[in-house]
Amino acid sequence: MKTVKEGDIVYIVYEARSEDGETVYYKNDEENPLELVVGEGKFFPAIEKELKDMKVGDVKKIILEPKDAFGPHIEDLVIDVPKDVLHSDVELNVGSRIKINTPSGKTFYGTVTEIKEETLTIDLNHPLAGKKLVFTITVVDIKEEEN
Repeated sequence: MKTVKEGDIVYIVYEARSEDGETVYYKNDEENPLELVVGEGKFFPAIEKELKDMKVGDVKKIILEPKDAFGPHIEDLVIDVPKDVLHSDVELNVGSRIKINTPSGKTFYGTVTEIKEETLTIDLNHPLAGKKLVFTITVVDIKEEEN
């Protein structure tokens, strides 16, 4: 039976959960497996590395530290913004994800963490920054590297 090696096209079914297992962040099924090229680095490189030597049907639990997932939570990316810089049609609730367009044309996404009278506190970190992620991965197909 073939095993996954660098450069192979691999189809996986996976579930990503919080460290305590309570929250499912993402889950796919065999009808919609993720296709990736092992070693290309387009998925989490730490997971691509763990796929090596797996076979079709193998299941593996992989714990990603924050540095291998979405990075650490950076306090400098938690900012206060005057409410009036946002469009008035934006509904503001704690936990809402919002889009911020800067005058220079850059776009940022953030999560509202606090609403004050004049300002909002917005966390520009990825929502999963600073968190360990637990992946359960099943290899459903392997295609050898195309030359």
